[in-house]
Amino acid sequence: MAWLYLGLAAVFEIVFVLGMKYADGFSRLMPTLVTAVASSAASAS
Repeated sequence: MAWLYLGLAAVFEIVFVLGMKYADGFSRLMPTLVTAVASSAASAS
């Protein structure tokens, strides 16, 4: 079960990094929200 949590955290980290790329300095709303949610989910898992 721990490996599943580690894998999910890795996926959320990847989404976080891609969201940072598309957020354009946090000036675009949707990529910024995706980045915030992915960061929170990676920290929680």
